[in-house]
Amino acid sequence: MRVLEVARQFYPKVGGIESCVLNLSRGLVARGHTVEVVTLDRDLQSGHRLDSPAAIDAIAIHRIPYFGSRRYPVAPSWFRFARDFDVIHIHGIDFFVDSAALGRRFGIHRKPIVVTTHGGIFHTPALRPIKDFYWRHVLKRSLRAAAAVVAVSERDAALFRSIVSREKIDTIPNGIDSMFGEPCGSRYPIGDRRQARRLICVGRVSKAKAIDRVIELFSQVAREFPELELVIAGPDENGEADVLRRQSAAVGLESRVRIVGAIPLDDLAGLVASADLFISAAPYEGFGITTVEALSAGVPVMVTRTGVHEQIVRPGANGWFWSGMPDAQAAATLREGLLLPDARLHQMRLAARASAAPFNWDTTTDKYERVLESAHRQGIS
Repeated sequence: MRVLEVARQFYPKVGGIESCVLNLSRGLVARGHTVEVVTLDRDLQSGHRLDSPAAIDAIAIHRIPYFGSRRYPVAPSWFRFARDFDVIHIHGIDFFVDSAALGRRFGIHRKPIVVTTHGGIFHTPALRPIKDFYWRHVLKRSLRAAAAVVAVSERDAALFRSIVSREKIDTIPNGIDSMFGEPCGSRYPIGDRRQARRLICVGRVSKAKAIDRVIELFSQVAREFPELELVIAGPDENGEADVLRRQSAAVGLESRVRIVGAIPLDDLAGLVASADLFISAAPYEGFGITTVEALSAGVPVMVTRTGVHEQIVRPGANGWFWSGMPDAQAAATLREGLLLPDARLHQMRLAARASAAPFNWDTTTDKYERVLESAHRQGIS
């Protein structure tokens, strides 16, 4: 089977969708399929050209120009690749979905389409009236052309059932890199728990992730835990890291809030494994890959009720929920996590690893392979 993976951004960009496309492509190639990726040739945030190899792990990468806004980049030249493949697999909701549907309707291509939702379009409340109109009147029509729609969480599936028939939706959670489950915490030794403690926050450093609320919450307990630091890891978006550094300095925590940017995967896995607690205030996640990675590393989590979190986080067993607001209740929850006796922490670490075990790329690739092969059969019937 020949599969064309289509995504706005891809390697060397990092993020949930980029990770999904890369690991799924690797898994499909390992199963004997031919996989190539079509993606935009510039970083949607900075506008900088993305220079990278023409292939990675036998996966050819085709970079194409676009015009229009970063929210809806228009790149019609992707059509020239469609004829060489059995299935078109589109990641995310954007121009590629709409154009693939129109292309099929007007005979530009006849290939079956599979769409993975990755949380849809309601990640922030911005432009809500426009998003609502698009959702009801454009996307609903576009998805009728899809052979299958893959939701990355049950929450995602529930959202898309409002515009897609139930029999067309499959729920396939993202897999996580096996590196996070390896005993790699020694790369970032923290020593005696009474001498060094660490909170970790991982993901895009952007306003949408509400990291400023994590810093504010940290400031409320910092005096009680003078050995505690907060480490923020992930690519900076629009200079948000500088905003967060100024916020940390304003509350006297500039030496205890470290923003390390995007770091290599093996270093990130070690950093996550060294933490006492993973924390996120993100009000919306399409999936929540960094949370599952932390659990796989045996790190309890303190997260909001979004994405896959309600399926995998069990309060008091492998983590806690919070509203994302740095109020007294959140501070109490954070204290609870930081004051766990060693025996209880050990139990939570074991529970964390166990809860993440189903999220591996072998299982995820098997499920995707079945969906893609079914779409291929529909295309030739």
